[in-house]
Amino acid sequence: MTTALSIRDIGLHYGAAQALRGISIEAKPGRITAVLGRNGVGKSSTLRAVTGINNVSSGEIVFNDEVLKKAPPYKRARLGIGYVPQGREVFPLLTVKENLETGYAPLKAAERNVPDYIYELFPILKSMLGRRGGDLSGGQQQQLAIGRALVTRPKVLVLDEPTEGIQPSIIKDIGRA
Repeated sequence: MTTALSIRDIGLHYGAAQALRGISIEAKPGRITAVLGRNGVGKSSTLRAVTGINNVSSGEIVFNDEVLKKAPPYKRARLGIGYVPQGREVFPLLTVKENLETGYAPLKAAERNVPDYIYELFPILKSMLGRRGGDLSGGQQQQLAIGRALVTRPKVLVLDEPTEGIQPSIIKDIGRA
């Protein structure tokens, strides 16, 4: 079975306000799929619908041939959907190590470790394991947020504005990773 994510004609409402109407996207294995558009057109709402943070009011989201319907975010994480939110949302008082370990939540006990490749992708994290997340620069926090999502061993990684407010050299590092 190949991992595929399919968003089919979804609609999403915030109360009486319709935020999304008729959105369809196919994300194929081994490919990068981007959602582009101006501010306020629903990019983040679409990504939050994929992760289960926002429930769709119509249409369906299918992952690995499973219709997600109203599956909560933790179930989607267990199925293999990783998420890096806009604004990073690292835990400022937890250390880098503790922030990475929050990615253990959807994993079985035997899988609860930080894979070495995360430190290969983002070597700065290994050198800062004891520092608090809130003490890191914006680019370092973004690397931490991506690393935390990768700890979950996602089959699909959803990144919302991964380069927002980050210096160009760090953007290149993130792009390479």
